[in-house]
This record gives sequence, C-alpha cells and structure tokens, in this order.
Amino acid sequence: MSASADPLLRLLRRLHEGGVRYILVGGQAVRLNGFLRATEDIDLLLPLSRPNGEQLIRALDFLPSAKELDPGWFDSDSGSSENIRIADDLLIDLLFVANGETWESLQPYVTTIDVEGVPVVTLNIEGLLRTKTDYRDKDRIDREALTRLLGELRREGREK
Repeated sequence: MSASADPLLRLLRRLHEGGVRYILVGGQAVRLNGFLRATEDIDLLLPLSRPNGEQLIRALDFLPSAKELDPGWFDSDSGSSENIRIADDLLIDLLFVANGETWESLQPYVTTIDVEGVPVVTLNIEGLLRTKTDYRDKDRIDREALTRLLGELRREGREK
C-alpha cells in the first residue's frame, strides 16, 4: 500500500513535513519492531511544548476534531500532562508520559525507520519495553514478545 493511501503513513508524513517532534509508541511501534498485533489507535508521545503543539495542530488540520485542540494544552507551564484523545477518521492518543517515561527520557532509544519513503520516529525494542506496564494485559503480551525479539536479535548480533 502506498504512503498516500495508508492513513497512518499519511499522518506521519504530515507530522514530519510539519516539523512536529513526536515518538510513535504503543501498538503501531510494536508492529514496526516485528511483533504483529491488532491495534486500533495511534499513540504519539510528545514533549510538553506549546510551539510543538501548534505545529501538531497545523499538521492535524485535515481532521475536524483538531480544531478543538488548544495550544495551551501542550505548554510546559500548564502543569498538566493529561493525555489527549482525537477520535476522528483516525483514533490518535497524544501522550506526554508513557509508563513514567517522557519524550525527553526516551531520546536514547529513538530510531527513525523509513517506511515507504516516510521517516517514522519510533523507539527501538529497549525503549518500547520502558513504556510497557506490567498491569495491562496487552502490555504484558507486548513485553513478552518484545523481550523474545530482543533476545533473538542479540543472539544474531543484530540488536535494535
């Protein structure tokens, strides 16, 4: 499927072109690292930054509900780190913390993967493991699969 036809890749291309700082986490990122599982949403981890929030809102202007986003929600002075859900043609969760990890704390684990010409900013397996809880069923399943994948990569000398 082409990047223009795939809704996820179309979104990620817009984020890239708009200069939005983000990390793709959650199920979509797990899939990019080799564990195929069903997921309905797109989880984006963002820095608390009003300018980045403004860029994000511009990049999401093709979604009607993006008009309801307030740039102040992204301000580091807001003191808030509440997740924001966009329920539109795409289901997007905008996160500021993932299992205690922030955009800043996960920088050592960030990797950019080219998917059909779209640079996708995501986490390597070690970074994804840091974002997975031990109390949600789907996170436990992801942790088990990611740990297994990481072990295989290490045995083959191809650690991600």
